[in-house]
Amino acid sequence: MTWLKTAAVAAAAALSMGAAAPAASVADYTVSPVVVDQGVTALDVVVRLRADASGFTRLQLPDESAGTHRMWRFLKDIRVEGADSVAEDGPAVRVVRAAPGHPLTLRYRVVSAYDREPDGNSFDTYKPTVRPRWFWVYGEALFIRPDGEGHRARFTWAGPRSLPFASDLQHAAGRPMAMSDLSESVLVGGADLRLYARDADGPLRIAVVGAFPFKDEDFANTATRIVSAERGFWRGRESPFLVVLARVDPVSGHRSTRGEGRGDAFAIMTTPDARPEQLQATLAHEYFHTWNPRRLGRIDEDDRQRAEYWFSEGFTDFYAWRMLLNSGQYALPAFVDIWNEMLLAYANSPARDAPAARIVEAFWKDRAVEKLPYQRGAIMAARWDRELRDRSGGRTSLDDVMRAMQVRAKALGPASPKAPELFAETARRFGLDVAPEVQAVMNAGGPALLPANAFGACLPVTTVTLPAFEYGFDIDATYKTGKVTGVRPDSAAYAAGLRDGMTYMNRQSGRPGDSRQTLVLRVKSDGAEPLISYSPAGKAQITLQQIDMPKDLTPARRAACAAEAGGLAPTPAVAASR
Repeated sequence: MTWLKTAAVAAAAALSMGAAAPAASVADYTVSPVVVDQGVTALDVVVRLRADASGFTRLQLPDESAGTHRMWRFLKDIRVEGADSVAEDGPAVRVVRAAPGHPLTLRYRVVSAYDREPDGNSFDTYKPTVRPRWFWVYGEALFIRPDGEGHRARFTWAGPRSLPFASDLQHAAGRPMAMSDLSESVLVGGADLRLYARDADGPLRIAVVGAFPFKDEDFANTATRIVSAERGFWRGRESPFLVVLARVDPVSGHRSTRGEGRGDAFAIMTTPDARPEQLQATLAHEYFHTWNPRRLGRIDEDDRQRAEYWFSEGFTDFYAWRMLLNSGQYALPAFVDIWNEMLLAYANSPARDAPAARIVEAFWKDRAVEKLPYQRGAIMAARWDRELRDRSGGRTSLDDVMRAMQVRAKALGPASPKAPELFAETARRFGLDVAPEVQAVMNAGGPALLPANAFGACLPVTTVTLPAFEYGFDIDATYKTGKVTGVRPDSAAYAAGLRDGMTYMNRQSGRPGDSRQTLVLRVKSDGAEPLISYSPAGKAQITLQQIDMPKDLTPARRAACAAEAGGLAPTPAVAASR
């Protein structure tokens, strides 16, 4: 394009005249709410920065993140003051021509992606949500950023004191930060926001948006215990951290929870009927991302990172569940249930044999593919943890490898290998070569299998072969629309009377993924609400692993089993039972 040629000529001329490029300046970002009739309708952003030394400043608008596209659609009235000219280079870039170092003021407004309250079927955490009584937005959806190296940012919230507000950007307290910190932030506020302060081996704030069936205080206490447990695992006092929980409207028959680590925060959107144990798992998972992979090396920053999610996501699940058990947030049955639920989903996964290349290509397009690296990573983490313990007589575990990775990654700094590579290298130092199984399972798509003693002698892992589970209709599409969709004429569901277009009410009984249990669904059709009952056993066979939990455990025995399953030193009661 001609503006690129002009920029090159201008830069060359400046160099030939010996002009010194000004030092990279700090861009000042100020965000304020647009309030109409006491309700928030949008967010206004003002950015004060200086033009690049070349005379051409490229501004990157919000565009794509985690499968959400064209986020620039939610930015309105973009204006640049102090520029000689402003041109588009596609919808997500503005090219500003101005004298080197000249002050520029960028103004724009961010509007909501929703014209109503988002619900469990429609919400997307990456899209800005601005409603009269609350708003939620991630930094990558809110901030226009100057391209290039060396840019820094400073943040100011300019809302009225009467309007509650919380963001991890407040941790910088007006100090310059990296542009990546700006992008990885979360901002919430509005009349429906309540904010609580705690200490969990470091400052902790908990922001709750909307009404839930549990008390705010109970959630704040749960979050505090989880954060304390994970900080204790890594053995260090941490910087300020923010936990955000926001409610979206429920949908009949369909719970939905989505959360994400945001640097020095984690943020969760959920329907209010989310199971407490699932909400706790999300909390524990997202906070563990404070370390994995951020402080354990790095992962690719492009689409290739999806091939490495077995470490960044799967290992994080493994540790989240272990931390919940060891901190007392999960009783032993809940720990066994969340593992068995995952193992059931993995056994039935139509993507179970997918290689890494398929994960890279289809992660955001196929739910089964999206879950696969989480499943494989958690299973292999448990497998390798048991192998390390068995080889060392209990003196070494995966915990030691993870902590050693953190020390080495900190020492190496930017020269550190990627986290999966650093893991393999560090594991070898402890006598475990994971490379063959990484290639066979993570890369080539071979089966991930637990050893029988993965969780100790008290909780044996059993393996059976049984028919694959088949709904006989498209359950994902049905959840999204509330109408039964994609019923196959050759399915047991069709034979039992299920038809496209019926209103899906709920599942009365049966266990998704378990073909041994009769599936009973309540639907609505022609004013009636019949029950549709059928066997979800398909023709294909699967290999299913499950954790067996003994019945009628005494309190002492249960505590001993939990200690062993959680990777703690076996108690005499467990040791004696071997």
